[in-house]
Amino acid sequence: MKKLHYSLWALLLLSTNLFGQDFQYYIYERYYKHHESMRSTPYGDLQIYLQGPMIERAIKKNLKSNAIKCKAGISSKYIFSIQPQVFYNPSSTTLHGEFNVKIFTSKNFLQDSHLIKAERQGRINQKANFYINEIYDKLIIKLSKEILNKLPKNNGNINGDFCTIIETNQPNENNKKRDYKRPIQA
Repeated sequence: MKKLHYSLWALLLLSTNLFGQDFQYYIYERYYKHHESMRSTPYGDLQIYLQGPMIERAIKKNLKSNAIKCKAGISSKYIFSIQPQVFYNPSSTTLHGEFNVKIFTSKNFLQDSHLIKAERQGRINQKANFYINEIYDKLIIKLSKEILNKLPKNNGNINGDFCTIIETNQPNENNKKRDYKRPIQA
């Protein structure tokens, strides 16, 4: 009876490790609550959008690996956080997009940080949301091909509780410049 009991526990433990999530993604709350804006021309109409839902849609559409939104109590091999930046230059009619991606591992420390860039040539005019979604799709595909697929698969698990720490643990720019002394104003 004990052998059966132990073998069932071993199978349960093995199945949770095999079917665990590969990645959890974290998008900062400010990208869900605060709207971003851009103009298609210097004096054109203001295009307003929320980045958080657009990035989530791009992740669900384009990320082929096993990825879910970061939640407490769920374990995965890696957690990556995304900080997006989109800029349209009406003079050169180029839409620039970048993701600052930070990858955290099982020991709850930052393994790596990457800056991924993509751009699209052409006017955005009335279809700004469509083109922003297109940029996010390109960025997620680049993230998957260049970074996530190259990470080792035999990493230990990290708990989703760590995501609450990511939001509050933003480094202060002044801490990086401890020896900096302000110039004396004449």
